[in-house]
Amino acid sequence: MAEERTMIDVKRLRAYRIERVQAELVAAGIGAILLFDPINIRYATDTSNMQVWCTHNAVRYCFIPTEGPVTLFEFHGCDHLAEGFDTLQEVRSAIGWFYFGAGSRVQEKAKQWAAEIADLVRAHGGCNRRLAVDKCEPEGIAALQAEGVEIFNGQEVTELARRIKSPEEIKAMRIAIAVNDEGFRRM
Repeated sequence: MAEERTMIDVKRLRAYRIERVQAELVAAGIGAILLFDPINIRYATDTSNMQVWCTHNAVRYCFIPTEGPVTLFEFHGCDHLAEGFDTLQEVRSAIGWFYFGAGSRVQEKAKQWAAEIADLVRAHGGCNRRLAVDKCEPEGIAALQAEGVEIFNGQEVTELARRIKSPEEIKAMRIAIAVNDEGFRRM
């Protein structure tokens, strides 16, 4: 099993996944995607942090343009978890604008957050102000729209990207299945 693991070209696997997301964006005529779903962030960048907690609280997100730098917005104090990932060109601190983190300042924080995202859309989308978003609270959608960003379904983009598996992904799946089978055998 350990020998088989070394056969996976992780760099190639990661590059393929970013390319798949970007290809689906291009096919849909969308300039970029903003990911909040930890599973989608993991697929696109191979990074993870508090996946269960992040499913409930929008404390980290990732901006992926069709061309240009991939930017991960990480939970404060956790930037070090994204070091060394060739899928990322920039790591910034996330703005916690969701209710649990912002309380009565949700509107204010959402506006600040949307301005930063809209700046990325303008910088890397050219004239394309179309942004796919996989999961987002209504205040965030409204704040992005107020910035002139047109919102599209990001779940569709990521599901379509995942539908075609690379040889490296198939190897990884086989290893995961073998580990699972061995676990059951030992139990």
